[in-house]
Amino acid sequence: MFRRSNISARIGTCGAGLLMLLTCILYVRNPFGLASLVIMGFLLLILGWKLPPFWVGELFALLASTTCLNAITSIRVLFFVSEAQIGGVVRSSDAVTMQEVTAIHAHVWAGIWLLLSLWATTMGINVTFETASNHDTILAQGGDGEDHPLALTELS
Repeated sequence: MFRRSNISARIGTCGAGLLMLLTCILYVRNPFGLASLVIMGFLLLILGWKLPPFWVGELFALLASTTCLNAITSIRVLFFVSEAQIGGVVRSSDAVTMQEVTAIHAHVWAGIWLLLSLWATTMGINVTFETASNHDTILAQGGDGEDHPLALTELS
């Protein structure tokens, strides 16, 4: 949905860059994490600000699809890993932590997160494809529908 509006894609992409930089300030302490996240954060911020509208929309769609697909593939860890050693410290998975807090089994939490990930990915796929009704919505919101290089030229 954000990709359909030029300003929304810019806000989303620049916002992702700013959130990466904020995360570095608040949470990240290792040199590799700081270097990679700072570079990626500034890159997203600059690209979100300077790229033409079409390419900002495509970059934002790439970020969104990568996030959705990663959410699905990382669920496997919640089902099969209860503890992991990270930096010499043994840590529980999010599902195990939620089990300890709520007394609801970790597999139930992992299943809920899997369903949410599948739902978000399905919504992303549905929003991505341009249909006649989507095109009419863009026109109703004040867009001309033709500023996108891949916009449909003839709707049936």
